[in-house]
Amino acid sequence: MKFKIINNLPYIFINIFLILLVSLPSGYSESDIRGFTSENSSLQKETEISFIDLVSIESCRKNLRRLTEEPHLAGTENSMKVANYLKEQYESYGLQVKIYEYQVYLPHPLEILVELVSPVESIAANKETGWQWDKDSFRSDIVPGYNAYSPDGDVTAELVYVNKGLPQDYQTLRNFGISVEGKICIARYGGSYRGVKAKLAGDNGAAGLILYSDPADDGYMRGDVYPRGPWRSSDAIQRGTVKYIFQHASDPLTPGWAATEDADRIEIENATDLPKIPVIPIAYKDAKPLLEALSGPNVPPSWQGGLPFAYHIGPGPATVHMKVKCEHKIRKIFNVIAILEGSVYPDEWVILGNHHDAWVYGAADPNSGTTSLLEIARSFGKLAQQDIRPKRTIVFASWDAEEFGILGSTEWVEHLKKELEEKAVAYLNVDISATGPKFYASAIPTLKQLVRDVAQEVIDPRTLKSVYNVWNNGHKNKQPKVGNLGSGSDHSPFVGHVGIPAVSMGFDGPYGVYHAMQDNLYWMEHFGDPTYQYQVAMAHIWGIMALRLANADILPLDYRLYAEELLSELEILKNGSLLDIQELRNFLIDWEHSATVLNRKLKEYIEIGEQGDIAEVNRRIFQLERLLTDTEGLPLRPWFKHLIYAPGLNTGYAAVVFPGIVDAIEQGDDAQVRDAVDRLAGAFQRMDNGLKEIISLIDREEED
Repeated sequence: MKFKIINNLPYIFINIFLILLVSLPSGYSESDIRGFTSENSSLQKETEISFIDLVSIESCRKNLRRLTEEPHLAGTENSMKVANYLKEQYESYGLQVKIYEYQVYLPHPLEILVELVSPVESIAANKETGWQWDKDSFRSDIVPGYNAYSPDGDVTAELVYVNKGLPQDYQTLRNFGISVEGKICIARYGGSYRGVKAKLAGDNGAAGLILYSDPADDGYMRGDVYPRGPWRSSDAIQRGTVKYIFQHASDPLTPGWAATEDADRIEIENATDLPKIPVIPIAYKDAKPLLEALSGPNVPPSWQGGLPFAYHIGPGPATVHMKVKCEHKIRKIFNVIAILEGSVYPDEWVILGNHHDAWVYGAADPNSGTTSLLEIARSFGKLAQQDIRPKRTIVFASWDAEEFGILGSTEWVEHLKKELEEKAVAYLNVDISATGPKFYASAIPTLKQLVRDVAQEVIDPRTLKSVYNVWNNGHKNKQPKVGNLGSGSDHSPFVGHVGIPAVSMGFDGPYGVYHAMQDNLYWMEHFGDPTYQYQVAMAHIWGIMALRLANADILPLDYRLYAEELLSELEILKNGSLLDIQELRNFLIDWEHSATVLNRKLKEYIEIGEQGDIAEVNRRIFQLERLLTDTEGLPLRPWFKHLIYAPGLNTGYAAVVFPGIVDAIEQGDDAQVRDAVDRLAGAFQRMDNGLKEIISLIDREEED
């Protein structure tokens, strides 16, 4: 027998060791689980161990191979096939399943062209080349490399290199005395979301934008490229949307309401979240002749990329012709929603979500996440057959059209907004389960400790230590960092539009095939997660987190930690501006004090055992996050209702804390700054009052 060797241990021996290890109750911490009585804590640990035993590597492998058989771009027949497969799988697990169909604006490409017309001629390929050992690379239905929602355009102009196309890059160009007005810009991926690059190029007067992945960022300068290694090959194209998801994540033509069949729709030209200039992505082998043909000043050192020549800014003498022509249609998308009804609190929902559409095959993005989600659903279904059901309802959500700008999840959230406001406890998102062994997570602060707690209970397949220990890199007196939530995945509408606590997480590694054809089964089984053990580990973390939220006697949402984090963020904001933050600090201190009192009373509640109206206490706890939203939304982007977290206007993905204030400061609008401070103070005060109301409820029950 031939074994795969990992860390000098045969793969089969590691599997046996993991099975023995995770089957033992001693693998869990001896202390009670937060939010559970001592008696229920023991039952919960048994449930978690039973769940871990059910998760299967072979089942993950089978599902990933099925999900990556064909390209499945949103709005295509293949995408509908995937949705139907997911429905069949969920139903086979004994879950109730409903498909939510929406009709959204999805442009598909008809003609994509980038060509250098002088001083020499060169035409960029719009698809990756085939490789003889990878059958998937030869399919004819692979979508050309394009940027979704680029407007149609046919432009010929001189070329200018703008580095990463960020605000500071355009300032550098101005310092050089170089204007991009009427020119075609070429920008490297990285530093911000591609839609931000498209907006900034248009705002600076460019006639078009070409995007490429530089080998210094994810190509040969990072290591061996596909098919020899995990990094981006010279022909790999990063597709992606350029929709302004920092404005809203809704269908462009139904901003703020669900895109049902009979929905009102605005005209495309009136959409506020679409770029105004044509945008096309190319591979770095095709960027090379364009950049080589540029003259003008040498670039600043930080602008130099990994292609083998000195970069110049231009403009010219390189002249480029670019053309975009798309089929602009309303197309059907399909969200597959599976329900495991709670045994005690069926109207309280713990939602697990991952999208199922992909730019091409999507072995990592998103289908590694889909395999983990299916494994949790299958395992929970098995437990339910043994009469081990969660107390709260667990919702498994497989979203469509995430790659076009988070459409599927957003339409569902807009469609069910009132119901979600009443019932949603938390949303747990995994976009990509595994591209390597490095765990990462971002979350609303109330859930950050839960992430850390669960990571201590799951074994890292590579080191056989806990995921927490590896994540923490062995530091005893330091907690691993859980980031803040911005946008870029399906948590965005839950947090930003409704105010539902959320987590987004996964395992990371060298991932040079992002949004390229090469993100396929061959890449995953050779580089990303060859043994499927990290997709299993992600299912363990995700599933245990869901079980703890679903079964908790008192929901483990920590609002004291929230206030502590915001006090630190407030100091950072003050240091970067002349803002008077004393009023905000005072409200946060009140919030922190009330949350500390509530935590103490909830701990006593747990120690005494279930009493009083515990359901009402929990309902008020999980709805507290809604108090940090504002019905009017952020002034520059009213779809975003959350006043604490939003994607940055110039980052697109990365979170900005106190976005109303930050946006107003960037605009230089003093009146708007004052208004943002007042609205934020009001939110802090609402939170403090909400905490005190729960304390009063508990006090009244104790008196009775």
